[in-house]
Amino acid sequence: MVLVDYSVQETFTQKLSVPTGLSVTSPEKRGWLINPLGTNSNFPIWMMFASVIPAILVFILIFMETMITTLIISKKERMLTKGSGFHLDLLIIVASGGVAALFGLPWLAAATVRTVTHVNALTVMSKSVAPGDKPKIQEVKEQRVTGLVVAVLVGLSIVIGDLLRKIPLAVLFGIFLYMGVTSLNGIEFYERLQLLLMPSKHHPDHVYVRKVKTLRMHLFTIIQVFCLAVLWAVMSTVASLAFPFLLILTVPLKVFALTRIFTDREMKCLDADDAQPTFDEKDGLDEYDELSMPV
Repeated sequence: MVLVDYSVQETFTQKLSVPTGLSVTSPEKRGWLINPLGTNSNFPIWMMFASVIPAILVFILIFMETMITTLIISKKERMLTKGSGFHLDLLIIVASGGVAALFGLPWLAAATVRTVTHVNALTVMSKSVAPGDKPKIQEVKEQRVTGLVVAVLVGLSIVIGDLLRKIPLAVLFGIFLYMGVTSLNGIEFYERLQLLLMPSKHHPDHVYVRKVKTLRMHLFTIIQVFCLAVLWAVMSTVASLAFPFLLILTVPLKVFALTRIFTDREMKCLDADDAQPTFDEKDGLDEYDELSMPV
């Protein structure tokens, strides 16, 4: 598409804006180093302590994004062997964030869509499957080559600015849209959204389909959709600064509210870390009695 855009000179398309050389965005306003005590005037002492509040909000966002991304890519069905490095990820992000703040650079984040897309590209699916069955994950090519190449290419973007300025923004938006849509595969919430429009007889063989009644499963999905709509509405308004607080409120919502609506067994099926949760069978309770039978 970049070549097509380059060959058609009569049509104007908005291109990627890349600064020339190695410099800050606005050299006339600031230099490389940000003075923590203020540039034009002294930074008030009280504001130093008040900065704790937005710092907590930023911490919640970074922590939640990092943990959610790690949980998505380290699912048991991916059969990862090298570990996820939960604590090391947070340590690197916090350390780099402190250094980046001194230079006025963006904070490092987990980049959920890009990370999930990267793992999906390294995933090898089974080719010999029975008719009607979905391919299963055989292995994930765990290596550091692609991460190193990405870092090198990001560094080379400094010297290939003339080439990057020829890339239309529409091409980048298309790539981001493709990455976002493909990364939805394997997310349970997205799969249950599709089940809302699918007849029960065509539902796939998942644990939350077999062990939870259809109406109860749809109720849980609708509650999640409502929470997502509230978060999206808040993030799109001037009250977006409260987004981290609303995000953290989903924890007590699950612990205190959803446990009153759904049983412990249903919660394990609908919101478990493992694709196949284990259940402790009680004496006198048969597995057959707890199956969701069609009426």
